[in-house]
Amino acid sequence: MKINYLIFLLFIVTTFHSCKSSINEPVINPLDGLTKLKEGYALGASARVELWGKKNFFVGYNHLIVVVYDSLNLQQKITGAHVNFIPVVTAGSGTTTPEQASPVEDPDETAINGVFPGAIAFIKASDINDSWKLGIHVHNHKYDKEGELIFDIKVDDLTPSPVNTFTSITADSSKFVLTMLNPTTKGSIYNLEFLLNKNMSLLEWTTDDSYTVEFDPEMVDMFYAAHTSLPAKNTGNGHYTGTFDFSMEGEWKVNVIVKKNNVPVSQNLFFTLNI
Repeated sequence: MKINYLIFLLFIVTTFHSCKSSINEPVINPLDGLTKLKEGYALGASARVELWGKKNFFVGYNHLIVVVYDSLNLQQKITGAHVNFIPVVTAGSGTTTPEQASPVEDPDETAINGVFPGAIAFIKASDINDSWKLGIHVHNHKYDKEGELIFDIKVDDLTPSPVNTFTSITADSSKFVLTMLNPTTKGSIYNLEFLLNKNMSLLEWTTDDSYTVEFDPEMVDMFYAAHTSLPAKNTGNGHYTGTFDFSMEGEWKVNVIVKKNNVPVSQNLFFTLNI
């Protein structure tokens, strides 16, 4: 009986501690700090879609969140679905003008905290000649139905640009886009992240982790340089990360070299950072 009593007491203490921990844990809202950019029904998928992000779409890497609701019960979220981004820009006017897509990172098919996070790396801004449409295709696993909705969107320009498109200087003349994500900082230490995408066709980009990325920052006005190429770590899916101590305030030029099998495929590639 004494052993049973000790086991019972241990169960009560453990349960109380577990409940107390859950009560004290903050509730995470994945939409905090974001704005609802678009919403509508994915016809055929029995789904209502909300698209959340920053204040507007912009040239560069856009973190986006899709929330999918059951169109038959709008209080219920769909947490199992394939969600695909289809961003297409049309140049000029008329029906025969060329179209070009941007690199995308589609969400996983299982929702995280009830939402589907993904990203689009827009390669150019909207203007009088270039107009963007964003398609969102949804395969609703709950009903095994799929459908799509298409939005007209405006993509803002950024200065300095976080996007560089270039053609390989090697014989294959492959086309690439290199995007610098918004750096994160801790004091003067900047965490730099790059996304490298290879162009397969006007409407298709892919990632290829067989490339390497090196960067070499230099201060524009002071002619101060690191005097060394810093390798960025390949973290998978076309992402490369590295750190640098920008110890002086001012305008910095981050020179970047993309290589394949230790042979450069880029030249005169750089980004500008105002520290």
